[in-house]
Amino acid sequence: MPLLFGAGSALTASPEAPAETRAGQATLPAAAEHAVTTAVEAVAGKVAAEAATAGERLPTEWLKNRSLVLRVSKEFIRQHTPAVVDKHTPVDRWLFGAHITGTAITNGRPVMAKQPDDTKPMIVLHFQGTTTTKTVANKGSLKIWNKGRATFDVRREISFDGLDFQKGHRTIDCSYQSTLTGIGGPPGLRGWVTRTLARPLIERQRPTADSVARADLQKTILEAFGKQTDKLVADLNANLPWKETVALLTQAGPGRQRQFSAMPKWIEARSVHIDQQGGQLPEESNVLHAPIELWVQGEPRSSVTGQLLSLWNATHRSFDRFRETVLPTSAAEESGIQPEMVGDWWVIRIGSDVADRFLKKNSSAVQAEAASS
Repeated sequence: MPLLFGAGSALTASPEAPAETRAGQATLPAAAEHAVTTAVEAVAGKVAAEAATAGERLPTEWLKNRSLVLRVSKEFIRQHTPAVVDKHTPVDRWLFGAHITGTAITNGRPVMAKQPDDTKPMIVLHFQGTTTTKTVANKGSLKIWNKGRATFDVRREISFDGLDFQKGHRTIDCSYQSTLTGIGGPPGLRGWVTRTLARPLIERQRPTADSVARADLQKTILEAFGKQTDKLVADLNANLPWKETVALLTQAGPGRQRQFSAMPKWIEARSVHIDQQGGQLPEESNVLHAPIELWVQGEPRSSVTGQLLSLWNATHRSFDRFRETVLPTSAAEESGIQPEMVGDWWVIRIGSDVADRFLKKNSSAVQAEAASS
């Protein structure tokens, strides 16, 4: 019995155990809370990581399929071409033992020729004009007066590889013909004999003299035109950060294509993905509203938008020389790029505040272009 009682006492004494259990139970919620918190944080971290990965994946897919369109008014390109030339150049050379001096007057103008195939990524810039010469050749006691006229058409292809403008070879068609306008010599019979004997010799040498004059003229024009068109290509690439824009907004890959088309008033470059079925510009794009337009499918992220505006701001500022003639100085200084959404497209129009100056000129230039084709 005592044992049983003792056992019973033990059982009776067992109510003390729940105190420990309660104490133990009192500590369990804190541990559980810590464990749950840790688990929640881990899950939250995983979810956040997955969300971040998904967030990165979405732009990657977007970059892969996004379409970009750049439109450049042909008048903007013309503004960078050689200006209309009216140039007086001294002539000073030796030929056939005679010292030739005089003046050459060159008149010319740039023309952008229309291409029969608008899908070819190039434009052809022509510089057409005439050179008239008035010279006198001194040889001994003789003076020989001549006048000459040259016509020329120098041209160069400016191609577009989808990212940059590239310069091609220069070619020229040139003709030159001179006319004897007078011979001077000693007075009297001696002078008459000298002039009479000199005339047939001068006429025999004329084709060679004209050939030399034509070669000199070709060299001079080609060099000058080459320097101007080199500068044109450099300026276009510097003022049109298309390559940087494509790199910023798209993902390079075998499926990405570069397209080019030439419209009557503008040239158009596209960067599209081969699998992208959309990419059609809205109806508003049928009219050019600025010298330069950049169309981006889908609004870029804010961080990218800032970089884009920074890239194109230099282009925007390149219009200041035109802007200051039509806007008050303060307005010209405050003028900036204003992006807008047109349907699903994010658009920036560069030089829209001076568009009239370019687009009106464009109309007359298009007529000249058609006439030269």
